[in-house]
Amino acid sequence: MAADDSSPRSSAALGPAADQTLWAEALLAAFAAAGVQDVVISPGSRSTPFVLAASRQPGLRCHDIIDERSAAYFALGQARLSDRPTLLLCTSGTAVANYLPAVVEAAMAYVPLLVLSADRPVELVDCGANQTIDQLKIFGNQTRDFIDLGSVDTSQRALRALRRRIAQAVFTASYPTPGAVHLNARAKKPLQPGESALPPTGPPPPASTQAQPRLPLVQPWGEDLEALAERLHERERVLLVLGPAAVTQRQAGPELFELVERSGCIVFADPASQWRFGPRPDTVIDTYDCLLHSAGFRRRWRPELILQLGRVPTSGAFERYLEELADVEHWVLAAHGWNDPQSTADHLLFGDLLPTLKALHQRFPAASERDDAWVRAWQEADHLARQVIDAELQEEAALPGGGPLSEGQVACWAVAALPSDGLLVLGNSLPIREVDIYCPGGLKRLSVASQRGTSGIDGVVSGALGAASMHAAPALLLVGDISFLHDLSGLAAAHLVTTPLVVLVVQNQGGRIFEQLPVRGHLWPDVGVDGVDASAMRHWSTPHALRLAPAAALFGLPFRRVEALHALTDALAAAWQHSGVSIVEAVVPPHGAAEQTQRLREQVQRHLEEADLT
Repeated sequence: MAADDSSPRSSAALGPAADQTLWAEALLAAFAAAGVQDVVISPGSRSTPFVLAASRQPGLRCHDIIDERSAAYFALGQARLSDRPTLLLCTSGTAVANYLPAVVEAAMAYVPLLVLSADRPVELVDCGANQTIDQLKIFGNQTRDFIDLGSVDTSQRALRALRRRIAQAVFTASYPTPGAVHLNARAKKPLQPGESALPPTGPPPPASTQAQPRLPLVQPWGEDLEALAERLHERERVLLVLGPAAVTQRQAGPELFELVERSGCIVFADPASQWRFGPRPDTVIDTYDCLLHSAGFRRRWRPELILQLGRVPTSGAFERYLEELADVEHWVLAAHGWNDPQSTADHLLFGDLLPTLKALHQRFPAASERDDAWVRAWQEADHLARQVIDAELQEEAALPGGGPLSEGQVACWAVAALPSDGLLVLGNSLPIREVDIYCPGGLKRLSVASQRGTSGIDGVVSGALGAASMHAAPALLLVGDISFLHDLSGLAAAHLVTTPLVVLVVQNQGGRIFEQLPVRGHLWPDVGVDGVDASAMRHWSTPHALRLAPAAALFGLPFRRVEALHALTDALAAAWQHSGVSIVEAVVPPHGAAEQTQRLREQVQRHLEEADLT
């Protein structure tokens, strides 16, 4: 008699332990077949069947990280670079709860991620059993989906359904809106493997057409593209705004540059847009943040149309600029999200960048007429502002030994020293803003990663390690001291990075971004910068006297502390010759960023007035 395909094979054929082993092996084999390549494992007991199954899958790379929060950001960094979901695997209890910050970042930044949490059997729920919590939908609405995998069932029909559920989970993590998918899998004791009916490498992978569905490419409706092409052709003053974007968006570079050429626009490129560094049109304005602080220049050289690709740039000056231009026609094109925080957008188009730009070009009638005076004014202003910035930095560099470091100097020289095709990872708060203000673009191509989904300081080190583990060229993480300390345990995963990665910590003794925010001037209008920490401002800036060298020694990482430019350049050059992670601490004046930025803006304003550009 032929076996019933839906009949259970578990207790009678193999026994509970062997059934659980077979089910776990089928589960992890399904992840591999669906395209998952990396598994980040947090230690624990209840996840034993799944960890063993992952380690037996030849298509999976397993990475062990002690701290669950660090593990989650490491996985997020990997997925951010690869545009492919990494699988997080943890035990039961509060272990899974520690993934929440990274799950939120994945949701807000549209990064694909998978979470597989082991759980206790249902008979241990709500009865005081140790290490047992309610894990069902623990992330609330921060995930794209939650899948309860149910009880072990090794019938052929159930295993086919398991394979399908995993393929669905991987697909949902990537489309239509990338983010995290949480899967919960219960495991009973004994957790060690029973005698499995499967070979050591697990069940054979299913057909790729079933397990790896292709993600559709999306572009806006044709009539919307027709309307946009017509408006770009009609308007003479077009501003193209490039917000933070995934590294994979760089493949759209040729189509993007053709759009710039056809529309005759000027371009604001956020440091994390992927088009700030590398070959680009000559109408990219690097110093837009400084220029937008000049009210006269803004009023005189207003655009007639704004086309924004993706998120709003980091620059606070640009956000205020959008408020000022609420009456200007504003189009937003993005693959994901409603990217209109100022509520000024007139048209939102949703589509993947590359096919959308190709379709837009097909509808462009011809190269647009442009207001050459407007373009030249922005280019001249950009040149003047760059001269001011360069003079400031060169004056400091001319001092003996290169002089004491400033925040702008650290950002500019570090980025300039990063080898071509390197990976630049930017911490939030001051680092990304310092790069925006001080660092010119140019011909050297760099990939840029940043955690701008929620713009938090947590997990920055771990995210950089994950990103660097997926990048073959040297990498640089530019991070503030508070962000570094917040994710200190992330350094335990440094051994997973084999390419050169320099963690450059800007040591300014606290969170100095707050000295540039309105709270300081509102609460202490008569307090000079030097007196800020003596006041209640310390509740925001959180000054400290911690030394970083012992932290590097704890994790066995090379470390140098530098206080002058020549020492910084020497330390960076040496660090990029080292395989793996090195830490360089660059000491700058505590209040220097606010003073330097204010000085630059005043000088730029004066030069614009002298050039009759305001």
